[in-house]
Amino acid sequence: MTGRARGEGSAVKPPRRIRHIRIESGALTLDFQGCVEQIGCVADELAAIDGLTVTVDDNLAADLPTLPCAQLWT
Repeated sequence: MTGRARGEGSAVKPPRRIRHIRIESGALTLDFQGCVEQIGCVADELAAIDGLTVTVDDNLAADLPTLPCAQLWT
């Protein structure tokens, strides 16, 4: 008897690691969450801008908004 096990042959994607990014400029502070690849790309780009402080960490909260236009950063 032949048969396929459930899920055999289908690729299972590992869960995406989510990170927190804080962007600060003077009195303005923005906090977002996104996958590690997206957050890394945004942090790299913004870190080169004078006057911005960019912090990436694992301090996630349920109410953090998702990084706007996140699909542009993958």
